[in-house]
Amino acid sequence: MFVLVVCGVGVGIFLADQTHHVVARVVRANDPASRAGTQTQGEYPAAPGASSLKSVQAALAAVQNEHQGEANAPVDLPGSLLTSDAAASFDRLRSSMSGRLGLAVTPLGAGRTEILGEDEAAHGWSTTKVPVLVALLKARGSKGLTAQEQQWARAAITASDNRSILDLFGDLERIEGGLGRASKYVQNVLRLSGDSDTVVPTAPPPAGAVTTFGQTEWSPANSVKFFRALALGCLLSSSETSYVLRLMESIEPSESWGLGSAGFGSVAFKGGWGPESGGYLVRQSGIVNPRSSSGVTVAIVAFAPSFSAGTEMLTRTASWLAHHLALTPRPRASCGG
Repeated sequence: MFVLVVCGVGVGIFLADQTHHVVARVVRANDPASRAGTQTQGEYPAAPGASSLKSVQAALAAVQNEHQGEANAPVDLPGSLLTSDAAASFDRLRSSMSGRLGLAVTPLGAGRTEILGEDEAAHGWSTTKVPVLVALLKARGSKGLTAQEQQWARAAITASDNRSILDLFGDLERIEGGLGRASKYVQNVLRLSGDSDTVVPTAPPPAGAVTTFGQTEWSPANSVKFFRALALGCLLSSSETSYVLRLMESIEPSESWGLGSAGFGSVAFKGGWGPESGGYLVRQSGIVNPRSSSGVTVAIVAFAPSFSAGTEMLTRTASWLAHHLALTPRPRASCGG
């Protein structure tokens, strides 16, 4: 008995010592055409450091060559969203990049969330424009958005226009009674998605930043909870859900790197980016096959040395994901989990 106890303690110490080396883990999952070629602005302008179309195409070609033959790799145990070699392959992908990387995926149907790399809470930047729009739609209720608010919503989501999202948030402030209550309302929408951690700040944004809510510290795992709940119709009515998803499917070409360039048959997504200490943070969240039982919600966060490096990281990761996702129909999941 003494030997067994000692062995057990030894195994526990060994496992505890390995925690900092884990790169993958699993947790339970609880219309006009876009203005192609128009200069757009997210939290920070995309143009100065944006990757050229040629460089994005080159990055895609490199990843496709790197993973040629992996698309038909055997799928892991039933319920897995990723091929059996995904963790090792992702580790190789991540080691070839110039910054840190995190990826979370969760099915729209029954199943579990899978995380590769970092699950660090980081500024949501313009990806938080979607929760703000959802919050305003909920606050409006049966009245819906005004014609002006619909124009702002299109610009805020498809072109990541900051002035438009500030106008929408201003309307939410007027409905709810100020910045604090409006921010709390957006936070409560996140709570409805099963996210019990994320806090929407009210402090003035740092110099150069635009929005208070864009500074929300949002982890990949919590991001996919929100977008999953949105796609499942757990946050809005069916017509309102379709409205938001259509906007997310109409992202302007200049911001359609990453998930928008990976060749998915159907994808609704939103990106966000901004300077961070020592570099740049670039992220996207979205839904692959948003109206299908095989749909998957995705969040990718890159901590990069520059904006252009970040967009390249997201583009390569999205292309990698297209080779390693197991898009199979799943039983419908309830809004509770």
